Amino acid sequence: MLKRIHCYTSLSGCLCWLLLLCQSCVVPRLDERPYAQTAYYKKTIDQLQQTVPEATTGDTLQVGWAKVNITPPVGTPMAGYGKRRGMRYEQVHDSAWARTFAFSNGSSQAYLVSLDMLIAPMRVAALLEQAYPKLGLQPGQVYLTATHTHTSFGGWQRKLAGRIMAGKYNPQVVQQTVQAILQSIQLAQQNRQPARIGYGQVSAAALVRNRLTGATANLDSTLRFIKFEQTDGNTAILCTFAAHPTILPSMQPVLSRDYPGELVDALEKEVTFAAFAAGAVGSHQAVYTGETFESTAAVGRQLAQAIQRKLPQVAMAYTFRLGSAQRPLYLPQPQWRIGEHRRFAPGLFYTFFGKYTASVNLLQLGNIVLLGVPADYSGEFMPLLEAQAARQNQHVLLTGFNGGYVGYIIPDEHYQLHKYEARAMNFFGPHAGSYLTDILLQLLKRSGIPATAP
Repeated sequence: MLKRIHCYTSLSGCLCWLLLLCQSCVVPRLDERPYAQTAYYKKTIDQLQQTVPEATTGDTLQVGWAKVNITPPVGTPMAGYGKRRGMRYEQVHDSAWARTFAFSNGSSQAYLVSLDMLIAPMRVAALLEQAYPKLGLQPGQVYLTATHTHTSFGGWQRKLAGRIMAGKYNPQVVQQTVQAILQSIQLAQQNRQPARIGYGQVSAAALVRNRLTGATANLDSTLRFIKFEQTDGNTAILCTFAAHPTILPSMQPVLSRDYPGELVDALEKEVTFAAFAAGAVGSHQAVYTGETFESTAAVGRQLAQAIQRKLPQVAMAYTFRLGSAQRPLYLPQPQWRIGEHRRFAPGLFYTFFGKYTASVNLLQLGNIVLLGVPADYSGEFMPLLEAQAARQNQHVLLTGFNGGYVGYIIPDEHYQLHKYEARAMNFFGPHAGSYLTDILLQLLKRSGIPATAP
């Protein structure tokens, strides 16, 4: 349009100038500065360096677990795909749950809550933080995550993007979810007993692919799990995997946990309790045949069988170390792209998505460290995290969707790809992957500092 404006007079020249100025405000250039030179990086590092993760060595670690049904009534919107436009589910294939682990060593306590939802919603997380003091807890003591199923319920986010992805906001759904989570925390606390714990992992390369690059090598194909065994013989499993739970048809109005539901149901035929948390799922897709419940059952059961075969080999031991932390993740201005070198103005991004704080979480159980992120974090980063953990004689698991959301976090070298993960869902620029991975490595290193005595 600007090319058709003829600037023959001073007035028309001013109009051209104003239009160009408006364009620069609405679609400014991308900020491609190295992240280590930015104020947000320095601020995040300063916060990390002020304190070490709150780890203590006390009595033998006690572990408890519980689950509470969080399924809203039929007619609630679904969450996971924008093209649904708020479509409501008409039946429930398998219910959604809040599955919670409680940990205590007598000196400190911590909790892990996994939700059968797309994410742990920001509004739910905010209301939980208001309620934690009544339970004698701080936000850093509760580690939130989700299964990331794309066929669970929505109604939990206010802004336009939330409405597109999760349907019309319903405060009653939010409140019911919050209350169910708080109930699960209290029940898990009541069920704590001294327990041995152990870490296990197994390759599940046949069940995951990198949908961003198509590569068979640059992906996270490891199925990781923690086994807990109480003194009375009850056992529990917490497992993570990097394949997106997107097997079922997007336009099928049926609520389901997708393959994670089949996985934990199969495990609970062998153990007392099981829970799943989405791993480094960014750009990772499950391998299956057909968008059917038979496919979710096949994938879930194959993963369960892989864990079950490995269980007898898991070395179990009592531990005394328990650590938890939540640290702020400061962000640059949004870099939501339009074209190759320009982005929408931050105000437009915030209007569409909302403006939320972000954080990273840590939960340490002996020499096992869980790192929580507010993102679809790419499994291509896992070798870096595992190498650092190995240097510290630790095991590391990464989980996503911790009560915030900053989009897809992919390796910097993929930023120019014309793919969904690199374009529509990359919110914070070309170095977001390196930045978040740097912060996770720093947090992981600090978990290796000796714990305090009670």
